[in-house]
Amino acid sequence: MGRLVGLELHNFKLYKGTARIGFGDALFTSIIGPNGAGKLNMMDAISFVLGIQLAQLRSQQLRDLIYRGRVEKDADLAPSQQPLTAYVSALYEKDSGEMMALKRVINANGSSDYRLNEQNVTALQYLMALRAENILVKARNFLVFQGDIENVASQSAKDLSKLIETISGSAEYAAEYEQLKEELERAHEVATQVFSRKRTLNSESKQYKDQMRERDLFEAKLNEKYSLIKILHLYRIFHNQKRHYMLVADTRRISEKLAEVQASQAEQASTHKQMIAEVTRATLIQKKLEAQKLEKATSAETLRRAILPISSSKKSLEANVRLALLKINDLTSDLENLQDLKSAEESLLELAEDDLALFEKEVRDLSDKVNVPPEGVAEYEKLHQKFLGSSGSSMIEKRTMLSSDRDSLMSSLKNQIDQKKDATLRIQELEGEIRNNFEADLGHTNSKLQVLEETKAMKLQEKDALAQKIKESSFQELGLNTKIGQVSARLDELSSQQNESNKQRKLRDNVSMLRNLVKEGAIKGLMYELVRCSQQKFDSALQTALGRNFDAIVVENSAVAYKCIEILKERRAGTATFIPLDSVVTEQVNLNYLRSLDEAARPALDIVRYDDQSLERAVQFALGGTIVVDDLDIARDLKWNSSHQIDNKMVALDGSVIHASGLMSGGQQTQNSGNALTWSKQEWLRLKREREELSEELSKVQSEKPNGILLNDLADELRVIDEEIPRLSSRVAILEREIEERKFEISFLKETIVEIEKKQTSTQDALNEIDQQLLSLANDITKLQKTIYSEFCEKYGLENIGQYEFFLGTAMRARARKRAELQRAISASKSRLSFQIDSIADIESRIQRLTVSRSQFEGDLERVNETLLEQTLKLQALEGEFHSLKEDCESQQNSLHSLVKNSRELEDLMKEQKQEIKSLTEELTNAKEYLLKVDAERINMLKNCKIESVDLPLEEGFLESISFDDESGDVSEKAYLIHVDYGLLEMKYQESFLPKVEAGLSVKLENVQKELEALAPNSKAIERLKEVDVRIKEFDREFTKARQDEKRSTTKFNEVKALRTACFMKAFTHIADKIDSVYKELTKSRTSPLGGSAYLTLEDEDEPYAAGIRYHAMPPMKRFRDMELLSGGEKTMAALSLLFAIHSFQPSPFFVLDEIDAALDNLNVDKIANYIKNHAGPGFQFIVISLKSSLFETSDALIGIYREQRENSSRTISLDLRSYSDKPQEIMHSEEPVSASM
Repeated sequence: MGRLVGLELHNFKLYKGTARIGFGDALFTSIIGPNGAGKLNMMDAISFVLGIQLAQLRSQQLRDLIYRGRVEKDADLAPSQQPLTAYVSALYEKDSGEMMALKRVINANGSSDYRLNEQNVTALQYLMALRAENILVKARNFLVFQGDIENVASQSAKDLSKLIETISGSAEYAAEYEQLKEELERAHEVATQVFSRKRTLNSESKQYKDQMRERDLFEAKLNEKYSLIKILHLYRIFHNQKRHYMLVADTRRISEKLAEVQASQAEQASTHKQMIAEVTRATLIQKKLEAQKLEKATSAETLRRAILPISSSKKSLEANVRLALLKINDLTSDLENLQDLKSAEESLLELAEDDLALFEKEVRDLSDKVNVPPEGVAEYEKLHQKFLGSSGSSMIEKRTMLSSDRDSLMSSLKNQIDQKKDATLRIQELEGEIRNNFEADLGHTNSKLQVLEETKAMKLQEKDALAQKIKESSFQELGLNTKIGQVSARLDELSSQQNESNKQRKLRDNVSMLRNLVKEGAIKGLMYELVRCSQQKFDSALQTALGRNFDAIVVENSAVAYKCIEILKERRAGTATFIPLDSVVTEQVNLNYLRSLDEAARPALDIVRYDDQSLERAVQFALGGTIVVDDLDIARDLKWNSSHQIDNKMVALDGSVIHASGLMSGGQQTQNSGNALTWSKQEWLRLKREREELSEELSKVQSEKPNGILLNDLADELRVIDEEIPRLSSRVAILEREIEERKFEISFLKETIVEIEKKQTSTQDALNEIDQQLLSLANDITKLQKTIYSEFCEKYGLENIGQYEFFLGTAMRARARKRAELQRAISASKSRLSFQIDSIADIESRIQRLTVSRSQFEGDLERVNETLLEQTLKLQALEGEFHSLKEDCESQQNSLHSLVKNSRELEDLMKEQKQEIKSLTEELTNAKEYLLKVDAERINMLKNCKIESVDLPLEEGFLESISFDDESGDVSEKAYLIHVDYGLLEMKYQESFLPKVEAGLSVKLENVQKELEALAPNSKAIERLKEVDVRIKEFDREFTKARQDEKRSTTKFNEVKALRTACFMKAFTHIADKIDSVYKELTKSRTSPLGGSAYLTLEDEDEPYAAGIRYHAMPPMKRFRDMELLSGGEKTMAALSLLFAIHSFQPSPFFVLDEIDAALDNLNVDKIANYIKNHAGPGFQFIVISLKSSLFETSDALIGIYREQRENSSRTISLDLRSYSDKPQEIMHSEEPVSASM
């Protein structure tokens, strides 16, 4: 189910401007705040946006809901500047994740608009969208207003019934129900009145018709008497002779048919034996092929699963070969670069050593040339003082300063060069690490990750395909089982119909057989064939009233009954109930009294009709004093609410019964009689074949359904892969981060090199400038020195004074510095050269190891390829064998199915033939017995004609040829030598023999005799009859219309009543089943772990919505008391249990509760809080307005509401409690009058 994500209020009641309240993903949210802060307005906002009517929002019109509060400084604003519109919007998230925006707007004219996802819709469309999410606005299944708890606890049984009727939706049928009920009562009253008047007129009409017939018959009966005697005898003899020839033909036909069927059965038995042997052989072959197919399938699946790790190993080895080759190429490139650097470094070392040797040679050469005695030293000192006094001192000082600056710049330049060199080496080192270590490792890891992901995708595809196949097989299995169940149910129904048909047919065959064996007319027939209803609506009631006598056999006297019983026992032809007319005992029934009980009640004897008046005693015995009423309610009123003591059995029109003892039984199915029960053999055979085909298809589906173990194995393999992929992904991320860090460092070093080069250029320019100044100053010093020291130099053989000063203190220190610099340069060059030699050796060693590894990988790859090719060829061969075996199995299955089908068809045919032989044998026996009886009847009829001297017209022969004392077998032959002339017998009497016609002729003859004696015609009967007939026709039209109106009203009323009752009982049953468990959960404690007990009872089970529902609650450890005697807290807990049970019937996705804990102590508040906490879930969101800390402190989130007095508006703050423990919490506070956003 969905959930309420948040609200947006704009100028609604005390919420000025736009306020947004977000519920987030919290399942249990509490709205708290002081009194007057606006909590109830929040409840009104939720109710308003969900379509609750204005009357529930404590307002007279929609304009009252628009914000009217004003800030003090704006108190003088005109009314026109006040807000004219307002709206409340709710954001609702459906199960699918789709968001639905619900919005209800109050317009300036006082009307409201409904919007869905910012689209204007009608109120009905809006409510239907909410109904689609099970938010029922009319039933209010999503909120409980403040004060509803007290109303629920104190409501009456009738109010509770109305509440459940609203929740269930049965209230929608109430108006139509009452209207149809009134229409039905009016229609029934009209039909009863018209029927009563019509019955009176029918009685008068019958009386006048009888009088008219008396007069007409008086003139004709005398001549009719003799004609009837002759026609009656001709009728009997004609049809006796007709039956004789028909029976002779039937006996011959049955004998031939019996011989033919017996020969065919013998032939079919031989064929069936051969078929059974063929089916056995085919079954063995099929099982063998199935076993081979299963073996091949298992082997192929095992091999297929074995190939998967080989394929993964192949991909891994290919990746390793590529990675090794890439590393070798990178290391080879690094090796070439290092060798170039080594050659350059060797050249630099050689140059540095040459410079040091040249410097030492110069020092030695100068030392050999300069040789000044002590007196020359004194002379030099004097000249030097002269040199200093002749501006030499300033020049020397300036040169010293420039030299110092030059030394500083040279040091800086050297440092810059060293920094640049170090940065370049660091860049090369970092690039080498990236290329040789990280990128290689990253490539290898990515390769492994790719292989795992491909393997996972392949496994997932295989798992999904396997799961889909299992699902499809399960669906097929379910569908086939459902179809098999339906077909089996239909077969059972047909078998039941066949049994009933066989029973009825057997009973009719027994009656026919007994009629052949006893005298004609001794057996009247089956009760249900002899009687009928006066109206069709009494069919079910009459059959129920007859009960076990429904298929009783009515016979003439007890002797016939006993004889029939003996015949049935001798032939073992089953059982039957007999009603002898001469000895059956009937109870005396006061019909007038029964007719006066109620207009909707009548004696069962009044609704039955029969043609043979001799059946009256049997009908009275079967029905007795049974009363037929229109419905069961009338029967109950007569039985228990009437002033009369009625001990009669009462039957309603739908077949419901109240027995004389007071026991009640429901309506029953109408019993079919005669040929009403039909059994289609073709359909039975078709359904049987269909069930066999479905069973075979089910077996095939079950055999082809994949094993669930394979799915579990794939899931285990995927779980291992899922555990490995995050580790490799983490490793890839680490490597990528390392590479990025080094690339960033390289970028930084390159930028540093650029800066150093800029500084180096600047330093070099400054150094060149100082060198120019030193060169110019050196020229000036040299000119001055030549002037002062020229004689000294000539005297001691010096080229210039500088050769002498070279060995003095300052020059010596400069010479020492230069020597140290040259030596340091040589040492540094040697160190770098040694490092490069070691690096070259290390790279060569790594290249050698990688080459060996590559060779190993290539060898392993070649072996894996060979293994993979070999396994693939084996798999292809196994799959080919499997498909071949599958085709063989299908072919053999089809062949076996054909054999089994033919065998079963032959078995069915043999069963039919066996049954046919049995039937033909019985039919032949009965035909022969009946033929003997027919011949005896002919003889007796001719004898009676002879005795009674009936003038029987004859074509040939004489009645005197028949002897009364002759018992020999040739009497029947003599009887057929007498040919009777049937010219006087009309064609309608020659068509067929009917006992009813014969009885009619006999009765007619008797009546003629009696009427001749008792007829007294009335001369005015014709005139009176015409008047009554005209009135009857008028009432017939009125009665037909009244009956149609009543039937139509009854049908409509019963339909609406059934719908209303079904809706109501569905809700009541659910709530009654739920209420006890909810109350137990809300009331259980340590002292009473089972909790209390609660239950609902109906005051009227027939029309539960018309009466009340009693709600009883027993708190723990307390005896039963009425709800009014419970304490306030106990009533509240009982009411909450009822509300939660009602909400569970059609649960909305969220439940808003307004101060339900107002009347509860802390213990009960804790129970409510625990219940809400336990039941809040993804499909059940709770939003509770509460002032009790023990309730809202258990919430997932809090929405605080407070009053901003300066703004005269309500504001909100929110707090998510799920991410906090007992530490102080940081509350999200909104500076504006807007709370947390949705």
